[in-house]
Amino acid sequence: MVNPWALALPLLLLVIVAVRWSTPPSRDTVFVANTMRGRLLPRYQSRLRRLRVAGALSFGVLATVAVASSVLVARPHSGEMWDEELASRDIVLCLDVSGSVFGFGSEVMEAFADMVEEFQGERVSLIIWNSNSRVVFPLTDDYELIRATLLEGAQALRAVPYTDAPADPEAFYSFTAGTFITSTGGASLVGDGLVNCALQFDRPEEERSRSVILATDNEVATPEAQIYTLPEAVRFADERGVMMHGMYIQTYYGVDNDDARQLQSEMEAAGGYYLVAGDRQAAAELLEQIQAQQAVALEADPVMIALDNPGSWPILATAGVGLLLVLGWRFRL
Repeated sequence: MVNPWALALPLLLLVIVAVRWSTPPSRDTVFVANTMRGRLLPRYQSRLRRLRVAGALSFGVLATVAVASSVLVARPHSGEMWDEELASRDIVLCLDVSGSVFGFGSEVMEAFADMVEEFQGERVSLIIWNSNSRVVFPLTDDYELIRATLLEGAQALRAVPYTDAPADPEAFYSFTAGTFITSTGGASLVGDGLVNCALQFDRPEEERSRSVILATDNEVATPEAQIYTLPEAVRFADERGVMMHGMYIQTYYGVDNDDARQLQSEMEAAGGYYLVAGDRQAAAELLEQIQAQQAVALEADPVMIALDNPGSWPILATAGVGLLLVLGWRFRL
């Protein structure tokens, strides 16, 4: 309770009522003579009983409202430890949306959404790329927005089974808008996509953990159009203190190929983790890697955050006030 003293308010109300009832009638009270006959009438007795019942009910409801109100004023709460170590992590989800992974990106987005469920305080960003990169959302800890956007992207990237056509063309082209620019003269530029993702981290002056999860099939359509090759991009990110993890998007060529082996080799050589998209166990291990290896221990102690936990007391207080109004109107109290 934030204000425990408020719990004494019902006792104060009880004292006031007790004093009022024990106080003798005022000297100004005028007693009416010869009213006994009227008070013995059945109708009078019936009305008197109803009035007493209404008074008793009103008092009980008033006491309930007083108790509920005092509890709300006292502000019951629960405590939650906010770990600054968790809050110091930034993670960029870096997704290849080129033609070579068409029809497979939807699964990756769903895998990202599942991973976000396990995050606690980390800031997350989503970048999609082909020949150009687009920021879907910058670094944020609004997990409701993050998950909704990831699931929306999963729907947009879904393909008609056994075809090269998007299930929802309007949603697909809207979601991937700006990622393919013909003037670059290339497509599926993995190295440039990774560099753009590595440049998304803000607050360079702060000591923070920075990770990129690169999801791609590593199949570069036009290598000569790249500014950075994958090894050069890995060195670029590593020099800036960015930890990289590779999520290989398995297409029709499986996982036993040169592109997959290069991605695995580059990620592991840089100290990162490698997994195949769709492998839930590997995704869980990746999260453990991020939490175990990327935690930045800050000098600040964990902060206790008080979260209001009123329970059903507001409903009880509101219902009580409403019942008092009904009783007052019905019995003219």
